[in-house]
Amino acid sequence: MIVICSALISQAAIRLPALVGDHMVLQRDKLINVWGYAKPGETVTITFVGKAYNVATGADGHWNTKLQPMKAGGPYQMILKGENTITLNDILIGDVWICSGQSNMEFNLRQAKNAEEEIKNASYPQIRLFSVNKSIDLTPLDDTRGNWSVCTSNSAQYFPAIGYFFARDIQRDVKIPVGLINASWGGTVIESWISKEGLAGEPTFGEKSQQVANFDTAVYNKEHRKAHADWVTNFNKQDKGFADGQYAWAKTTDLSDWRPINLPTIWGFTGKPDLWELSGVVWFKKKINLSKSDLQNSAALSLGWIMNADEAFVNGVKIGSTGDKWGYKRLYMVPANILKEGENTITVRVENYGGDGGFMDNGQSFYLKAAASTINLAGEWQYKIGYKLTGNDRPEKEISPNTLPTLMYNTMISPLTNLSIKGVLWYQGESNWFRAYQYRELFPRMIADWRSKFNQGDFPFLYVQLAGYHHPQKQPEGSYWAEVREAQDKTLSVKNTGMVTAFDVGDSSNVHPKNKQEVARRLVLLAEKNVYGLPVKADAPRYRSFEIKDNSVIIKLANPVGGLTAAKKIGGFGIAGDDHNFYWADAEILSDTQIKVSSLLVPRPVAVRYAWEDDPAGANVYNSIGLPLFPFRTDNWKGLTDDNK
Repeated sequence: MIVICSALISQAAIRLPALVGDHMVLQRDKLINVWGYAKPGETVTITFVGKAYNVATGADGHWNTKLQPMKAGGPYQMILKGENTITLNDILIGDVWICSGQSNMEFNLRQAKNAEEEIKNASYPQIRLFSVNKSIDLTPLDDTRGNWSVCTSNSAQYFPAIGYFFARDIQRDVKIPVGLINASWGGTVIESWISKEGLAGEPTFGEKSQQVANFDTAVYNKEHRKAHADWVTNFNKQDKGFADGQYAWAKTTDLSDWRPINLPTIWGFTGKPDLWELSGVVWFKKKINLSKSDLQNSAALSLGWIMNADEAFVNGVKIGSTGDKWGYKRLYMVPANILKEGENTITVRVENYGGDGGFMDNGQSFYLKAAASTINLAGEWQYKIGYKLTGNDRPEKEISPNTLPTLMYNTMISPLTNLSIKGVLWYQGESNWFRAYQYRELFPRMIADWRSKFNQGDFPFLYVQLAGYHHPQKQPEGSYWAEVREAQDKTLSVKNTGMVTAFDVGDSSNVHPKNKQEVARRLVLLAEKNVYGLPVKADAPRYRSFEIKDNSVIIKLANPVGGLTAAKKIGGFGIAGDDHNFYWADAEILSDTQIKVSSLLVPRPVAVRYAWEDDPAGANVYNSIGLPLFPFRTDNWKGLTDDNK
């Protein structure tokens, strides 16, 4: 009876969603939405800044009320009373921005350029962060897990880097508190971020989105886990270092055909041609020296995070392994009898099934701790490729954010829709690279869907055009990433949207460029001009029209803002005739708004493209405030992705 009564009392007590808590930021100059749960029919009294509000709980156990708009300020206290009392402290009134998308938005401050210095100086008590819990659900959720954290030099390292730099500068220039909500998940496709209502009628995902709620996750996971396990077994059989079920290369001492590499790192980021975009098996070896006193007890081998699976060996003896686990630190015990005085060899075999492969650690968790000393393993190792995967036939291990449409909306956005917000910062598109033409329809559909769900009008939606990635082209030709950028550019036709480009601050060997400061600077300029109405210059040069004149094409631009510049010979322009074959072109700045483009190889030009590559490293036209000319093309010829669904 005591247990039953306690449960009934618990159910009757006021309960708040995770978003409503200590240190939260509430949106200024708008009705403030506050909501929660209690016993049906129960009256909840909210006292905030000298005013009391009463709200009755509905039959479904939910209550929701709106508080009067307030100017920026705080900190304040909020008291909620029903059958119990909840007191919330340190509440600020300011602007709330949702930071969403995939990994380049998720990318946190500790990974950014000059991270150590940035974190050291990151003490901004009027900036707060709420990180939405990562989960998957077949139906929209009304709550999530998490809490608001104050920006300090300890907490800031976990803030999304772009969001942090954006909030820091907005807080400084506009002088208001800023709340960030990090609702991002790496590797996700855009259709997962749209609700079933938002996808209704969409040709590819519309019907499927209406069926998600009835999807049999258990059956799907059971079938796919077995299929994936069988695939991994066959994958490992292809490894030359794993012959006849024996880890032959673990015992190898002849390293004459092994090559040097600095670890820890993702191997695709090293610039080594044989590791570029490699999925497969790579072996790594390092020799270390131990003293006699190091052999008194077992040692601990720490390797940090590894993508995807690994086996670890010391002196040819296997001391541990970890399967395909995301976000799991490798720590293996090394029995003392395996170690020896003098030279010892550590071998790590890494299996990567697709995407980034290798070591995710920044060096802090990369060591061997012996009885008498701790040896830092960061630095030069030797590597050898055991297997290079060709094709992309790996089955999903289990349901993922990309298995079905709507999943990210259900868990990452739906719980936020009661909250009053200022706007959205969005960085996504890499995972839709193969379906760029389709993105033209899906991206505006997502913006409209979110605005409908939040029911706060056409709030500002600012986004980032994809950064440069992959190797520059020898000759201008088709580009998947350029077509995504074009789809993003076309989305500017949607009311109250704004875009900054990042094509010039990318990294050809890393899909996650570290210079998030510049991306955020451009977003800040855009927001301060178009959202906050400050007298700043924020417009990047943009293609407006073209004119064919003799054997040249005159490109006419808007937004020169003080004139056009190029640090060296102008690059990034391609030109073509009626045959649709593009060649690199010569370009000359004629005036603040005109560029002349020509090539001896194209005597009768009909089309020009600029920065039309996955990585347009040579494109170098800027205006006086350091903003690059947006990528463009003058033609509308069929693209690589026009038919991809």
